[in-house]
Amino acid sequence: MERLVNDQSIAHYLRAIGLLTLLLSGTAVVLFFVESHEFWAIRLLVAAAICSLFLGFLTVVKKQNSASLPVEILNQLESYSSPEFQDKSTLNLVHWQDPHSQGWNTIVEEIRTFQALTALEARIDEKLSDHQSSDDTAVLDSLAEGVGVTDLNGHFTFVNSAFKAILNTEDTKLLNSSILDVLPSEISPKILDAIARSIPVTFESHTRTDEGTVFFRWSRRPRLDQHCEPNGHVWLIRDITQQKLAEKMREEFVSMATHELRTPLANINAYAETLTMADDIDIEQQKEFYNIIQSEATRLARFVDELLDISRMEAGSMSINCRITELDRLLKEICDKIQPEMNRKELDFSIEIPPKLPQIEVDKDAIVAALVNLLGNAVKYTPEGGNVCFTVLVEDNEIQFKVQDSGIGIAEEELPHVFEKFFRSDDGRVRGVNGSGLGLAFSHEVARLHQGRIDVSSELNQGSTFSLVLPLKIGVEA
Repeated sequence: MERLVNDQSIAHYLRAIGLLTLLLSGTAVVLFFVESHEFWAIRLLVAAAICSLFLGFLTVVKKQNSASLPVEILNQLESYSSPEFQDKSTLNLVHWQDPHSQGWNTIVEEIRTFQALTALEARIDEKLSDHQSSDDTAVLDSLAEGVGVTDLNGHFTFVNSAFKAILNTEDTKLLNSSILDVLPSEISPKILDAIARSIPVTFESHTRTDEGTVFFRWSRRPRLDQHCEPNGHVWLIRDITQQKLAEKMREEFVSMATHELRTPLANINAYAETLTMADDIDIEQQKEFYNIIQSEATRLARFVDELLDISRMEAGSMSINCRITELDRLLKEICDKIQPEMNRKELDFSIEIPPKLPQIEVDKDAIVAALVNLLGNAVKYTPEGGNVCFTVLVEDNEIQFKVQDSGIGIAEEELPHVFEKFFRSDDGRVRGVNGSGLGLAFSHEVARLHQGRIDVSSELNQGSTFSLVLPLKIGVEA
């Protein structure tokens, strides 16, 4: 109704202005043809009035064009253009049927459709983001390496299960703390400076516990947002205790290997030189020297064989060639190899074998080497005058080779590590005996390839018992 009143008023204004314009134009034409000086002023006034009416006419026409939009649409447009206007969803439809109103309604419908699609897309992205975040968390929790995320101020925003387990702390405690609260106190000022300057850094630390020294490797890298700007850091922590122990054992092995190679070579060289240079050596002494040279050469060959065996073990290329073997012949060969060592240390060596021995399908050379290693360790770590018992048992479709000694024994905490490559006990009595730390690892691998096992029991200062157990009917492992 308001719009109709406005349109009628404008129409009245236009008709009135049109009539006045025509009247004044006619008067101006009449006066123009009257040649009188008194009418020049009137002519000018009439011309000015016509110009004013014409400008007024244009103004009213312009107002009419702008007023042709409903007031409701004009008000919404004014609000929409205001800087304070934020909610585009407040644009409303109008109920007029003219073209302008219909066009306005079309625009409003399109805006509402766009808003609905935008909201739907945002909800989908949110759901996908939540699902992806859940999957990422599950993946990170399955890692053995600790992963933690901190903001730019160093406060934790996420830690995975391994991170909590390695530091032996709780999730809630970590998420309320700073990275500086969990870093070891012994790290160098240089590392702390690198951390403060937010640059990538990697360092190692160690912590003493009741079980021994634990080594960690820390690594930090920047976390970038979608604009490649840093918004935090990702921390990785890994327990490298076993790696450090392996490195230590390798270093000790190299040192031991140097000694193992140099000593027999020096002996061989010395006795060979004596035999060459001396002219007054009797036959018995020559035989003794020859035996020493042969013994040292055998010692070298055995050590080289151990190195080759361990190389094949590390490369995963160690294999066995199983054949039907007479057990009594195998045992005789083992005893012949180990008896001289027993005699040298004056050990009481007893052998318990059942009266009837079965045939077994094994790699004879590998089994002989494995049992010689077990018996050799018994000789090495049993004091002079002690005893070693070698027993063979056949029961439950298994054959068991048991080596029992009265030696120095093995500490309980070291038992889980005795079959690791290069492992040697920290006991000073063990360190004083030459050894490579490879014999038990080799014997364990031989047992595994034969689908068997090695059991061990020991008590410190009381002795040890190693048992090589093999199935009587086996299939060769590929």
